[in-house]
Amino acid sequence: MRPILFILVVLSSGAFIIALIAPRLLPVPWYAQIALVLSAIAIRIYQVRLGDESEKQRALRYMADRQPLSDAEFGREFFPPEQAAVASKLRSIMSRHISVDLSGLHPDDRIVEDIRMDALDSMSTVDFILDVEKEFGISIPDAAAEKMRTLRDAVDYVSRASS
Repeated sequence: MRPILFILVVLSSGAFIIALIAPRLLPVPWYAQIALVLSAIAIRIYQVRLGDESEKQRALRYMADRQPLSDAEFGREFFPPEQAAVASKLRSIMSRHISVDLSGLHPDDRIVEDIRMDALDSMSTVDFILDVEKEFGISIPDAAAEKMRTLRDAVDYVSRASS
């Protein structure tokens, strides 16, 4: 954990504890208690935003040295002609669910571990699967979705399922 995030955790936790315990130990005006709770909430919100930005930067660094490709170029570059359109569409759908520029994405990048899709938005992986099902008119069982570790896995599954 980065030092600033640790400090923010300590500060917000301390503010909550003081707001809860202080009235029992010494007289604290109600407005001071409210100020402490609001301060703790504000610190937590800032901490979450700082963590999100950190995850975004980590994902961008992971793809930094790669040539940017459009969705269509991505499909043509990494997939056979019969899968290129599916790959292009899947990357387009994924880009709607993640706040990171995916122009440097490689089909074998792990969606969760490398690109940090779940850390950037905890519901993004679920929303991605739902949009894929809707877009391609297929159903993706949970067991199959759990096996989709990379975009290549998703392209292979969707290609087979929509044939």
